[in-house]
Amino acid sequence: MRVAILSDIHANLEALEAVLQEVDRAEVDRVVCLGDVVGYGASPDECCRLLMDREIPTLLGNHDAAVTGAMDEGYYYEGARRALQWTREHLSPGAYQWLYSLPFCMLEPDVGFFHSAPILPSGFFYVVQVPEAQTHLQVLDRLKPISFIGHSHLTLAFAVGPKKVRAVDASTVKPQPDTRLIVNVGSIGQPRDRDPRACFAIWDSAKGTTRFVRVEYDIESAAKRIRQAGLDEKFAKRLFQGV
Repeated sequence: MRVAILSDIHANLEALEAVLQEVDRAEVDRVVCLGDVVGYGASPDECCRLLMDREIPTLLGNHDAAVTGAMDEGYYYEGARRALQWTREHLSPGAYQWLYSLPFCMLEPDVGFFHSAPILPSGFFYVVQVPEAQTHLQVLDRLKPISFIGHSHLTLAFAVGPKKVRAVDASTVKPQPDTRLIVNVGSIGQPRDRDPRACFAIWDSAKGTTRFVRVEYDIESAAKRIRQAGLDEKFAKRLFQGV
C-alpha cells in the first residue's frame, strides 16, 4: 500500500492545492494528514474544507489545538497568537467543529501517525535531534515499526534501537525487527529546511520505503493573502526562503 502523508499545511491554500494535485497523480492508496491545518496562513477555512471534502483522516496539531481552546495560547509568541485569534474569527462553524474533533494520533498494526513526538502525543514535543529520539527508548516496546510525525517542518528520520539511536536517511532505511523508525515528513505550507517547495511523504508499506516529494506552488499568491489579512509579515517572507 502506498500512503501519502501530509502535514503542517498552516492555512496555505496554494500549497495544499498543488500537493493534492500531485497526490492524485501519484495514484496512492490512502492519504493521511498529521495536523496543523491552520495557523500562520490566511486560508484556514478553505484548507479545512478541502480535507473535509476529501474525507482525509487528519490529526490534531498544536496550532489546531490552540485555535479550538485545547491548548493554551500563552505558549505562542505575539505574532503567532494574533494569527490564532484571526484564524478563530475566520473559521466556519463546521470547520471549527471538525478541528475540535480531531484525535492526537492514529495507530495501526505496523505504523503510527502522530503530529509530534510519539512518546506523548498531547505534549507536542519535537523529535529533531538524537537526544529527543532517545527519550523513546522508554516506550520502545510500544512503538510501531515506523512512526510518522510532523510538527518540526523538517525532513528528518531516526532509528531507535535497544542499543543505539541514530539519525538515518528515511529514503533508504527500512524498519528492522529490533529497531523502530521515527520519520519527520516536512511541511506543506511552511517548510523550514531551506527548500521553499511544499513537501509531503509517500510511504510504500510493501517495500518499507519512504520518499519525500517536493512540489512547486504559487508562493507569491500565498504571501499576498497573508499580507492582505494583516498577519505578521514574517509569515509571508519565510515562504520564499523555506525557513
